[in-house]
Amino acid sequence: MKKYAELIISRTTKELDKKFTYGIPDEIREKIQIGMRVWVSFGSGKKSQAFVVGFVDEIDFDESKLKYIDFIIDEKPIFSKTMIELAKWMRDKYYTTYADCLKCIMPSGIDMKSEYFYSVTDDSIIDKKTKAFLILEYIKNNHNLVSFTDLEQEFGNITSSMNSLEKKSAVTKTEISKKSDYIINIKYAYLNHEMSDEIEECINKGGIQAKILLLLRENRNISISDVKSCFNTSLSPINTLIKKNLIYIESLEVRRNIHQIYDADYEKPAILTVEQVDCINYINSVKSKKPILLHGVTGSGKTEIYLRIIENVLNDNKKAIVLVPEISLTPQTVSRFVSRFREKVSVTHSRLSFGERYDQWKKARDGEISIMIGARSAIFTPFDNIGVIIIDEEHENTYYSETNPKYNVHDIALKISELTGCMVILGTATPSINSYYNYEIGKYDLFRLKERVNKSLPEVSLVDLRKELENGNRSMFSHELREALIENTNNGKQSILFINRRGHSTFVSCRKCGHVLKCDNCNVNYTYHINSRKLICHYCSKQIDNPKKCPSCGSEYIKYFGIGTQKVEEEVKRLFPNEKILRMDMDTVSKKHSHESILNSFKNQEAKILIGTQMIAKGLDFPNVALVGIMAADTSLNTGDYRCAENTFQLLVQVSGRAGRAETKGKVIIQTYTPEHYSIAYAKTNDFNSFYKEEISLRRLMLYPPFTNIFTIVFISVNEKDIIDKLIKLVQIMNYYDKKGQFEIIGPSPTTVSKIKNRFRWRLIVKAIDEEKLKAFVFYTLNKLEKYENLKNIGMNLTLNPIMIQ
Repeated sequence: MKKYAELIISRTTKELDKKFTYGIPDEIREKIQIGMRVWVSFGSGKKSQAFVVGFVDEIDFDESKLKYIDFIIDEKPIFSKTMIELAKWMRDKYYTTYADCLKCIMPSGIDMKSEYFYSVTDDSIIDKKTKAFLILEYIKNNHNLVSFTDLEQEFGNITSSMNSLEKKSAVTKTEISKKSDYIINIKYAYLNHEMSDEIEECINKGGIQAKILLLLRENRNISISDVKSCFNTSLSPINTLIKKNLIYIESLEVRRNIHQIYDADYEKPAILTVEQVDCINYINSVKSKKPILLHGVTGSGKTEIYLRIIENVLNDNKKAIVLVPEISLTPQTVSRFVSRFREKVSVTHSRLSFGERYDQWKKARDGEISIMIGARSAIFTPFDNIGVIIIDEEHENTYYSETNPKYNVHDIALKISELTGCMVILGTATPSINSYYNYEIGKYDLFRLKERVNKSLPEVSLVDLRKELENGNRSMFSHELREALIENTNNGKQSILFINRRGHSTFVSCRKCGHVLKCDNCNVNYTYHINSRKLICHYCSKQIDNPKKCPSCGSEYIKYFGIGTQKVEEEVKRLFPNEKILRMDMDTVSKKHSHESILNSFKNQEAKILIGTQMIAKGLDFPNVALVGIMAADTSLNTGDYRCAENTFQLLVQVSGRAGRAETKGKVIIQTYTPEHYSIAYAKTNDFNSFYKEEISLRRLMLYPPFTNIFTIVFISVNEKDIIDKLIKLVQIMNYYDKKGQFEIIGPSPTTVSKIKNRFRWRLIVKAIDEEKLKAFVFYTLNKLEKYENLKNIGMNLTLNPIMIQ
């Protein structure tokens, strides 16, 4: 018998990061289950959402102090036992709270919350000249029930005023809870078949009521809104039929349909290549539980392999999760899956509304779908019997969360595999260094697809922009790219131009004194956007007019430098004034479904040229694209991060892979100032093995991951001197406790962007081979610092093995 429930309170402070035991009222004892949300009193009486994580038969405290659960919030559990186990593991792995992890796993936006509302009971004792009396008048003028939040917005800080009014019994405070669940309920009308004689009699009389009854006789049920629109009538005849007991109304939950944007005709399975057949047979025959790294060149048919593997999984009555790194990839991927598996497929990503995502989550939990496709958070899909998790483009940085808990999708997938026994497939044309190293040391299995389905990799050409400059070409286009673009367009073929910077110009500078215009709030250059004709900070979104004179020396020689997607678009329109040009970056995809609109337009060949950032760099398949131009290959090479060579190689190979994917021979032109750099040279020849050997040897020499672990500690404050002083003291504490010299401490130093929104940012880097020892050391020394120093005004950003060092 369930006697007591172990709960995690839905608050993410460290002090509350433990299980709390509550009594279970008799009326919910049979219903309550592990994974459910409940409503409880906590602390000083404030209500709170909590999660049931277990049951116990005994308590180790006085039963008179026992609190009881108020009620169950949901009819069904929000978390499976697997997900609760996963949350426990995430808590330790990512040094965060249990509640943080559970809230990360559950659907967004369905938190149950409570708020205090006030009504006036006696205003006669309050002086009419005071702020308190104005508050009372405001409450009375708003139906005598106003929330604390609304009062605070109207009057500012009101805590002391409300406390005083409560003590004088001038107001009554009531706590009201509100549940957000995004459920859509639609009212349907049904015939009452027990009244068949009366129904016949009403039909014989004719009129609007008879028409409604005849319609319901032909259909099991009809929504009230459809009845009204069908006969262009009001609710009156419907209400009359209800009063006569001839029909009755039921409210039914309706799930939002998101497939209209991904509808696709049935796609006949492609004829497999010998490599694809061997790969599928290999995956189906593997007995080990190791992840399988599927290393296939671009265009080698990895998606078709995913489809066949999932088909086998579904035949075993299991489910599949397919992860893609970019929202822009979702439409094409979903379209292929829907064409093959129809209503068994759903999708989730951040561009869907909370309600749409909640409905897809419920479809998965309730067994209405078998395949979920989505970005990072889709890894938490509540399937009860997972057969395979596929992480496509596994090397992508978007699989790392930058907010608490700072999880890595790879880690989560492997833990789910450990808990459920499901298979994990990591697919990519450019494996991450860590994944390939895991294969080398025996943690992963590997299968290679060495050839494209069409047997033809694109021809890749490197253009040295230094020589272009020497020859007098100051344009953003090399002679080779310009001529190839003109020829390709004239031949009716499509082209993709890639530049990994949005905006028009990456900075604005004075040619006389060299002054660069920077954001006052952030230590970064403004970017010029031609559409708004504004200088915009990409960190705090501050906008200013472009000055006509230099604010430093007064010169009028203000000039735009660097290129972004807008500037490329401007130049291409000069070259092709009669062609439709598409641009895809953060500025053009801000509206819902804008990704799909742009990609469908290009797919339907409504435009010959697509210009974009890295959201067009991978996974997209357009048969008519014969040319890819990479405008500035060095952009990602000069970030100063230890992974910059890896990122550059991956990006160049992936972008190059968009060319020549069908019958048309593809051509790629890479413009660069450093053609001799190994990441660019090996990207030209699509030689991953040579790149890996050079990169891994450098990582080993410099003691970077995967040969060590890195912990970054970033202090953030409006007082720069204070955070520097505190970090120096932290270094002293670390040096004192690092008796055996197990840790390498680097810094303190400013972060790459040293000020954002008027808050300075400095960092400390700590390196060690043992991950657990590193975490323990960092938190132990930070706790020591907190004992001696006041850190209340300092924000901290702590990250283990960041995808990019700030």
